[in-house]
Amino acid sequence: MRTLSQLKLFAVVAALSLLVVSCKENDDPKPGPNPTTTLVGGEGSVLIGATIKNADGSSGTSYFLQMPKLEGTISLTKAIQAGFASTISVFGNDVFLFPEFGNDGSQKIIRYERSGAGFSKKAERQIIPGSYPQHMVRVSDEKGYIPLYTLGRVEIVNPKTLEKTGEIDLTSYAHRTASCEPAHGIIRDGLYYLPLDQLNDSWMPHEDYRQSDVLIIDTKTDQVIKRISETESGLCFPTRPMLKGMIFTNEQNDIYIACAGYFGYDPSYLKNGFICIPAGQQEFDTSRSWDISETLIEGTHYTPSAVYNTQYLGNGIVAAYVGVLELTAGNPYTARNALAVIIDLNKRTIKHIEGIPATDGHSIEITYHDGIVYFASFGERAAGVFAYNPANGDLKQQLTWSNNISYIHFFE
Repeated sequence: MRTLSQLKLFAVVAALSLLVVSCKENDDPKPGPNPTTTLVGGEGSVLIGATIKNADGSSGTSYFLQMPKLEGTISLTKAIQAGFASTISVFGNDVFLFPEFGNDGSQKIIRYERSGAGFSKKAERQIIPGSYPQHMVRVSDEKGYIPLYTLGRVEIVNPKTLEKTGEIDLTSYAHRTASCEPAHGIIRDGLYYLPLDQLNDSWMPHEDYRQSDVLIIDTKTDQVIKRISETESGLCFPTRPMLKGMIFTNEQNDIYIACAGYFGYDPSYLKNGFICIPAGQQEFDTSRSWDISETLIEGTHYTPSAVYNTQYLGNGIVAAYVGVLELTAGNPYTARNALAVIIDLNKRTIKHIEGIPATDGHSIEITYHDGIVYFASFGERAAGVFAYNPANGDLKQQLTWSNNISYIHFFE
């Protein structure tokens, strides 16, 4: 069992803005629909996740709300209060709210149905405290996958009712510890490609296991077909469990996976970057692996020490937040060590987007909508959402707020 101090170290290493505690098994929780027609969360067509953190940076309160447009500032008057650093998954007008990490606060997954007038609660499910579900991957209208990060399992649920219909046990794939830490996966050609973070008892990648594992699971049978591993480049920590943009397909249907490495907290091992599973294949192409830790960020004197978040734009271009070792000082929960960049996977270049302030780990959201990239940033002198046009380089501050923004979604 991991100790409390070790679990806190994980939050420091990953700068995930999470308060980590140990977990304990209990009986399978039962879903509870608890439906309501009361509309909450405000009116509009833009969903915002927001956090007001305490001075320590490792605690606080999160909210989510709807806005008519992404402009002006945020009002929390009609916002739905959530656990600190709670995460969100959205499919159509279904919004899934996941609980804060640990045993504190509400330990439920809640499905809200969204309209332009607000959100109504339609289903909820009590979870195993400390199991750390952070997202859902939708397989169909009747099936969704929810990885349990600390337990090394994937729950199979009905997305409408949140009733558990099955489970995939991944514990046999863990290296040394009880969980293989299933992170954020993607479905391609009927197969679920699920990266494993494989962390040791200090919530760091294993020193004797600096590689990237991916399980390939048949979505029809829910059986693991095989595990594939990229061992040549030394890249590790493939995808972060709360960030869907860190695994994506390009126009050729190649899967790219962003690897965070040690988040820049081990200066002796700064490898981070991208690995690739080509279209039509179930193995890595190591010729496409790219350790970006020695690539200069154009416009700066820095090189990346970690990939914090990515958003694929097309034609090999990726918008990203990368960590910088030289900017990581003081409290890692509040350090503004993330720079907004544009990465070209084909030319293997990285360019700083000047004008977007360096941000902390609570505000690293990136959303692409109608040709514009929206970066959340909690800068020292400016904070909010910044709109960047990759076609011409235009940049403007789209929304101003004095606290952290963790999620942005535009409803059609």
